[in-house]
Amino acid sequence: MPEVVPKVTLRLGSHAEKDYVEKTLKQFDGVIVGANLLEASPAATASLLLKFHNKTKRPYYVDPMTYAFGAYVDPETEDVRHDLDWIKSDQKIRGQKDRFKRDFKSSYKSLADAFGPPFSTAVERSTAIGQKDFASNQLVDNVCQRILRYQNERLRDEFREDSDTAAFADDLPSPAVLFAPYFYVEESRAEEWIDLNHRLALSSAKQAGNVPVHVIVCCHRDALTDAKLSATLIKNILECKPAGAWLWFSRFDEHLASARELSALRSWVEQLAPTVPVFNMHGGFFSLALSRLGMRGIAHGVGYGEQKDVVPVIGQSTPTVQYYVRSLHSKYSVVQITRSFTALKIRTPEDFFKKICDCVICKGVIGKDLNAFARFGDIHYSTPASKRASQTPAAAKRCRFHFLLNRIKERDYVSQTSLPDIAADCLNSYEAWSKTFLERYTGHLKLWNAALS
Repeated sequence: MPEVVPKVTLRLGSHAEKDYVEKTLKQFDGVIVGANLLEASPAATASLLLKFHNKTKRPYYVDPMTYAFGAYVDPETEDVRHDLDWIKSDQKIRGQKDRFKRDFKSSYKSLADAFGPPFSTAVERSTAIGQKDFASNQLVDNVCQRILRYQNERLRDEFREDSDTAAFADDLPSPAVLFAPYFYVEESRAEEWIDLNHRLALSSAKQAGNVPVHVIVCCHRDALTDAKLSATLIKNILECKPAGAWLWFSRFDEHLASARELSALRSWVEQLAPTVPVFNMHGGFFSLALSRLGMRGIAHGVGYGEQKDVVPVIGQSTPTVQYYVRSLHSKYSVVQITRSFTALKIRTPEDFFKKICDCVICKGVIGKDLNAFARFGDIHYSTPASKRASQTPAAAKRCRFHFLLNRIKERDYVSQTSLPDIAADCLNSYEAWSKTFLERYTGHLKLWNAALS
């Protein structure tokens, strides 16, 4: 299998994250923006990407997020739904106090308008796109043409529409690749969705000419261990011969995955990599390690996104940004880590820098006082009316920058280390932490060792 130097691409989730990306992008390999973010603030996003390009020369990608307009599985009830409710929100009715209506979020409504039928039609009727909306190959070709053009030109079009920025339109390069439209492979009609995605991929590859087209395989984690489904999906990718394939298994978390799922992901890479460059759209260290078998790279957010469900749980509170322990390749609370100091014989800042992390963030925070490590977990009441304390913005920022710097180190480590040594290091780390407070939270390392060996 071909060993490659893996790429790590950052996903910009909101403009509030621009500081993280701007300060670290030069050390990463590119940035992805979702089309919904682009539509929510097109001028600001175009300007930001031009700024990134001018400073770093790193490539960018636009995820068309066409899946958002298809059928989905309600994460709370497990029911298949066609009402597109997950891309709607409760919105105030103008002129009527305390009155709300359920309607599409403006970013998705704008996106549907930009894509045209059947996306705009789906919004008008408030019903998900289905296979019947692509009854002819001509319809498929038309959709692919519009969505490929959207990725290639939407940002430049935004510049062209404003006389103050029109002169800069051609300064922004095209995306590094274009993504074929894609939909979530909903299991009750898996064959139909797989067939539609295949048609969209073939059409996109045919129309793109010399521009590289990548496909995104978007399905439930169960597809990994479904031999028949996996075989069909892999066969379709190989038949399409795209310039790249991105895997997105909803609800798949490398840290919680079973031995069977981890081995299945390895098998996918081994089958695809000799012919098609393969990436994990939401991956972590285990996927990076698979670069020794051909995985070309991963993408994730600035402090999250190593795992992502297709449909998020509505109303979920913002999670605390935990501290990333590089030797364990996972995140834990400051309290959990501090309780492990005694077993690890960490008594001084120098011990901490040697055994846990010596990045510039940690050295800057801890300095000569080991107790200052607690600043990564600082909490406060954000408003006088708050009933629950939450992490301070400063603490969250420290944890995110620390994570990004450690991810860079992991990428570089993987690119210079053999697969047997990576597997052995996973087991060694497990054993080193086996008598600490975190012992029961490190089982993933034993499974990774087995899957990589």
